[in-house]
Amino acid sequence: MERKQLIQKLRIYWKENDVPNITDVNAHFLRDLIKIKRVQNMLEIWTANGFSGIQFGIELEKINWKLTSVDFSEKSYLQAVENIKEAALDNIISLIWWNALDEIPKLTETYDFVFIDWMKRRSVDFLSLVWDKVEVWWIIVIDDVIKFKEKMVWLWEYLEKNNIEFNVIPIDIDDGVMMIVKG
Repeated sequence: MERKQLIQKLRIYWKENDVPNITDVNAHFLRDLIKIKRVQNMLEIWTANGFSGIQFGIELEKINWKLTSVDFSEKSYLQAVENIKEAALDNIISLIWWNALDEIPKLTETYDFVFIDWMKRRSVDFLSLVWDKVEVWWIIVIDDVIKFKEKMVWLWEYLEKNNIEFNVIPIDIDDGVMMIVKG
């Protein structure tokens, strides 16, 4: 199956089964960031069924770099494994199944782009765990910061306390992303 058809199939599946994937608008925005920054090593926290990872993998494949994605749900992880293999991106995307809070400290690589899209109330924990794994002048993007702002109170407090600069970019009609460029 061609990748465009697979993406369409996954889009239909997530709408019918309420899988919390990124929107097409968000996917295009993030793919553009990957292109502009010429990302080499990306970390994604929350794989879901692989929809976003496939989107990112398509861009990363063009420059022969990679994505590591962590997911807690065994069902989602297994779906992602199948979908990423079907997209022929299993040489670009490495999947880890388990709790990101346990797995991130074990990662030994550094990343130039991190996308956080899981457990909104734990966003501050994910941010603090990846902070030292992100190269200077590279990007951390946190999804759903407008729609779920009340679940992310500790994140906002952490950013203020640590004087971390960020931009909130309204991407979708009802939501947006937070972009942090680590300086």
